Amino acid sequence: MLHIMKKHAIFAKLLRLLFLLPAVPAGSLFGQTVSPVSSQTFLQSPYHYNINNWSRMTGNRLQLRLRLLDTRVEQASLLLRMRMVCESLSLENPAPIPIPFSLSGGEELLLDADALSTYFLPSNLSYGGNGKQAFLQSGGMLPDGVYRLYFEVYEAKSGNKVSIQESPAIFKLVAGEPPLINTPVYGSTQYYGKQTSIRFQWTPRHLHVAGFFLTEYTFELAEIPQGAESWKEYFHTLPLILRTTTSQTFFDYGQEYTQLIPGKRYAFRVHAKCSNAENEQLYIKNDGYSEVFLLYYEEDCPVVPQLRITNIRATTATIEWSEPVEANSYTLLYRKNGKPDARWFKFQEELPAGTSMLKLTDLTPATGYECKLSVQCDYSHSENDAVYRFTTLASDNAGLKCGKHESAQGETKDQTPLKKLMRFDQVRNSNGFIFEIEEAEGQDGIFSGSGYTHIPLLANTGVKVKFKNIFVNKDYELVSGTFTAESDKKGL
Repeated sequence: MLHIMKKHAIFAKLLRLLFLLPAVPAGSLFGQTVSPVSSQTFLQSPYHYNINNWSRMTGNRLQLRLRLLDTRVEQASLLLRMRMVCESLSLENPAPIPIPFSLSGGEELLLDADALSTYFLPSNLSYGGNGKQAFLQSGGMLPDGVYRLYFEVYEAKSGNKVSIQESPAIFKLVAGEPPLINTPVYGSTQYYGKQTSIRFQWTPRHLHVAGFFLTEYTFELAEIPQGAESWKEYFHTLPLILRTTTSQTFFDYGQEYTQLIPGKRYAFRVHAKCSNAENEQLYIKNDGYSEVFLLYYEEDCPVVPQLRITNIRATTATIEWSEPVEANSYTLLYRKNGKPDARWFKFQEELPAGTSMLKLTDLTPATGYECKLSVQCDYSHSENDAVYRFTTLASDNAGLKCGKHESAQGETKDQTPLKKLMRFDQVRNSNGFIFEIEEAEGQDGIFSGSGYTHIPLLANTGVKVKFKNIFVNKDYELVSGTFTAESDKKGL
């Protein structure tokens, strides 16, 4: 009985001790987890494309609001872990960053960008997703997409996750495109002396994401060295002619700048740079650079519009033309016709500006010639000059009459037929007349068509002739048949 009474006394004493013990906060007994904690992330635009810039963010652009919801907890030591995810890429701290902070039940804690910068350091991040390789190769440029940024909360002592409400900051990255060059068109030609300036114009393609950022454009023009290859990829190595900055979407290259040289190739590009009052840079693809464009610069040196050949004699001919206003000088070239390898002869070395007529001498009688007149301008000469043809008279043409010109009878000539008679070929008859062919049909010596010859009695005017079924030998001699002047019907 005494033994039982002693047991009851001990039990009563234990109960009194329990009632006298102070209250123990939840979570401090036996290392149990503190819970729950709410986490809310707030983010203001503009958003950085380069992950390296997130650790440099300052002020209230990024904020994290934490609240320990269990009011019974006097103080808890907590850690954070950052996660940023989009469809193709995830960035996160592999484990909670060991930077503890204290929070009491019912208390709210607000962390700004400065306090959160450590969580974005590249050394504290791991990456995943199918866009990981492109992200790493780009030097940390985030791809376009919709992102969720949030922070998980862990108890420092147990390592258990204690956040149950993680409200993310949702933001969208849409990179601006670099400027699109409108004029001059790629590969187009600008002409020296045709305008006082060249307008370079472009269209901005980033303004929809620029917000309050201001844009500055840098225009760069460079000469492409002769024979240079891969000049697009190595534009930065080309000798720059001009580098200038403007807030406009165009630039006029006028006479106050370095004179471009006709015959040269030039490359140019435009760089767009967006920044705000804090000197933060807005990301534009290709680092803000437009495509590199090609420009040809030439001199518009005109050809002579019309050449006239008059006063044709057996050994002389007069050349006349209208003078182009751009001409500094002229060069006349001439040679015998019908020989592709015939040498071009130059009439004197150079004809000064203002010249509009010259006389060729020492020509061969009864011979076809061709000539062309080249214009020399400030930096270049005319191209694709028209070729003009004429035929000198035979020495005894002056005594011949117009009308029908038949082959001489009784004269023995080679009977080998000419295979083909073509335009500009010259046929000679026994009287010494030269007939230049305009068109002909037939083969093996027998031909029909038209041409012309020169008659001194008509002031060397070219007389149109026709022929039908004439026979011409391999030496271009008229063996049989008749050339008939078209003027016969008018009484010539």
